[in-house]
Amino acid sequence: MWALAVLAPLCVLIETWAELAQPDLMSTIVDRGILGGERGIIMPTGMKMVSIIVAGAVCGLISIYAAGRVSYRLGADLRREVYDRLMRIGFEDVDRLGTASLMTRLGDDVNRVQAMVQQSMRLLFRAPLMFAGSVAMAIMIDVNISVIIICVMLTAIAVVTGVLRRTYAMFVKLQKARDRFTRMAREILAGVRVVKTYTNEELEQERFDSVNNAQTAQSVKVGYAMACLMPIVSFSLNIGTILILYIGGGEVVTGNISVGGIMAAINYMAQIQIAIMMAQFVIMGITQARASVERIEEVLNTPTEDDRDTAGIGARQAHFRNGDIELRSVDFAYAGGRKVLDGITAAIPCGRTTAIIGETGSGKTTLVNLIAGNYEPTNGDILIGGTELRTTSRRELRSHISLAMQTPLLFSGTLRENLRLGNPSATDGEIMEAANTAHIADYINAQQDGLDGRVEQGGKNLSGGQRQRVCLARALVKRPDILILDDSLSALDGLTESDIRKALTSLRLTKIIVSQRIADVRQADLIIMLKAGRVAATGSHEELMRKSPEYRETYETQMS
Repeated sequence: MWALAVLAPLCVLIETWAELAQPDLMSTIVDRGILGGERGIIMPTGMKMVSIIVAGAVCGLISIYAAGRVSYRLGADLRREVYDRLMRIGFEDVDRLGTASLMTRLGDDVNRVQAMVQQSMRLLFRAPLMFAGSVAMAIMIDVNISVIIICVMLTAIAVVTGVLRRTYAMFVKLQKARDRFTRMAREILAGVRVVKTYTNEELEQERFDSVNNAQTAQSVKVGYAMACLMPIVSFSLNIGTILILYIGGGEVVTGNISVGGIMAAINYMAQIQIAIMMAQFVIMGITQARASVERIEEVLNTPTEDDRDTAGIGARQAHFRNGDIELRSVDFAYAGGRKVLDGITAAIPCGRTTAIIGETGSGKTTLVNLIAGNYEPTNGDILIGGTELRTTSRRELRSHISLAMQTPLLFSGTLRENLRLGNPSATDGEIMEAANTAHIADYINAQQDGLDGRVEQGGKNLSGGQRQRVCLARALVKRPDILILDDSLSALDGLTESDIRKALTSLRLTKIIVSQRIADVRQADLIIMLKAGRVAATGSHEELMRKSPEYRETYETQMS
């Protein structure tokens, strides 16, 4: 790849030389062949021009190919680096950067950098060579002509640089506007069924128009600034051409310069105009890409979860397998938000079933996400087997934990691929064993292709209950030491849910079940009741019915 990266500029150099040679050869034909009467020089010089043109065209094609290969390879590598970093940064950073913004950075921003590299490898080398070559050839023709060309060229470059320097901030704002547009479009498209159900199309259209118009307005500002460049540059260069004709005409009369020399000078001025336009195009791309590069760098410079780990894996593997979970005065608040958990202190016994209940918004899901290592507490400590989670590898912790969420997420592919997500080496027998426990085996067997049955993106071809049971089976295939079920059976009918809970009781592992319904978890060994982010009561169902008025009132209300 490095060879192609060097080859492209070398071919551009030859291509530029071929173009610079044409006006000088044309001047020779005019002055000596036509005006001087040397007819025999016209054909050889013309053939020489054709040969040089062909050589330049071949080199141009080679440079385009080389620049394309290098830029596409760079884009692929950069896209891989960004994706790899996204897979390894923490949940806090994903929340901070935003899903819509990350999608734009992985797609549009990388593509913009890729395009900039491809353009730069040709045009960024070509423009300076054309500038220098045209000025050098003009000096050989006439010093006065070369002064005009230099002054016009510097004026045009100054205008282009000044305008583009001011547009950088505009491009940054445009990228942010595109992020907002992507976030809005993604949200509306994901919830289009809800919008239609509530006949809310007009309101959503207004919201969409607001974001779309903001992006359009910013795009117009950028486009207007860019559109001003071309007329100004063309005006400057046309003034230069007029001056060459005016001053050069007088020197033709005095015999200081030939007619062919004037024609060559005008051609060099045209080549400079083309070079400036190319430079403008490239610099505009660089200005846009600069904003994209900074956004990509923000992702690549974000520390990964591995970077934050401080202890060795080998010293902590045994603790996760056989150890109680301790919560010591745990506080948590999402970035820029209110405190969600406040002073949570509890002990979850190893190998037992613990239920976490509470009203909506009481912090149940947040608490299990902290236990699973998805977030770190703002204050306080979480320990498993006496090992504080801040000093452990999140990756190692998660290898011992399976988390099944209320909203199931399946990937496009086969049932087998989805079920093996946490344990790629699982056999079909192990998969079906987990499927039996999750009561999804009948559905799998009913498929014509069995485990090779297709799953559409998000599991759209499965019902809500089927998706939840597939996700539960996936969590069991992993063979975890700690199983967390976050209201993950809510879409099932009562009988199926009861059968699954009975099957889960036979599993020898630590089970944490999150639910809002006490009837579903009253058989748990320990129940932790949360209210407004605090522990309201702990104990078994019988103990809580005796000592906790809040628990007893909630139970009686639900049962009635």
